[in-house]
Amino acid sequence: MAEGAGRLGSPLPGQMAGALGSPFVPAVLAELGSAGEYLACVWPQLAPSVGTQGFLGSALYMADMASDGIEESYEPGLSREALLSSGLDAAELEQLLAALDVFQWLQPQLLLLLSALAESRDRAVVGGRGRPEPRESSGRARAHLATDILLAPPSEPLLQEVARTLGLEAPPELYRAVARWPRYLGPAWEELQHLAAYPPIRRRGRALYFYARSSTRFLAHPLRASEEELHGRGVPPAALDRARAAVDASLPALATMMMHLAAMRWALGVRDREVVRRA
Repeated sequence: MAEGAGRLGSPLPGQMAGALGSPFVPAVLAELGSAGEYLACVWPQLAPSVGTQGFLGSALYMADMASDGIEESYEPGLSREALLSSGLDAAELEQLLAALDVFQWLQPQLLLLLSALAESRDRAVVGGRGRPEPRESSGRARAHLATDILLAPPSEPLLQEVARTLGLEAPPELYRAVARWPRYLGPAWEELQHLAAYPPIRRRGRALYFYARSSTRFLAHPLRASEEELHGRGVPPAALDRARAAVDASLPALATMMMHLAAMRWALGVRDREVVRRA
C-alpha cells in the first residue's frame, strides 16, 4: 500500500521542493527544515540561484553523465515488452515513466543543492560565478508538479532489502515511489541490485558526487553559509549538527540513485539526453 508523499504545504521545505519542480517534499528537505533556524538562513540565499536556468542546466548535465555511464556499461535484461507480458498494463507503464521523469529532474538538483550546503561549511563564499537568467517555463516542468508521487511504506520487506543491500538506513525515495508498481519493482530490483558490481558504474557515481561539489562555484549568486557565519547569525550548534548529518547522509546516496534511475530509464527504452545532444 502506498502513502502520499510529503505535500508542498510545509513552509520552507515546501518552498524548496516547489523551486526544484518537485510535487512532494523530499525527506532530506524535511530533515533540514527540522534543524531549527538553519533553513531560514540558507534558503533565502540559495533560492535566487536555484531559480536560474543555469542551475537546472548544471543538474541536467549530471543526469546526462549518469545516462552515458549506464549506456557504456550496462546491458539490461528487463524491457517494456517483458513488463507488459508479465501483467503490468500500458496505463501503469505510463504512470511509472511519469514518476521516473520527476526523479530525473529532482535528484540531480538535490545533489547540486546539498553539495552547495556541504561546500559552504568551511568557506566564506560559495558560488557567484554563474549566469542569472531565470528558469524557463516548460510543459514538462508543469507535468512534474502535477504528477502524484506515492511512497510505499519503508517497512515493506523488499524495500528493507533494498536499503540493506545499498547500505542505507532507509529505502531511497526513488524505490519507495516505484514500489507502487510491484510488478515492476520485483524484476527491476533483481537486476539493479547488482549495479554496484560494475566498476565503471561505481566510478561514474563517484564522479557525479565530485562534479556536483565542484559545480557549486557556478551558482549564480553567492552563498555565505559557513558554520562560523551561521553561528554568528544565531543558528545553534545542535541545528548545524543536524543539518550536517542530513546533508552528509544524502549526498552519496543521491549520486548512487542517479545511476539507478538512469538504468531504470535505459531498460524502459528512454534513451534521450537532457542537455548534451548526440551528433
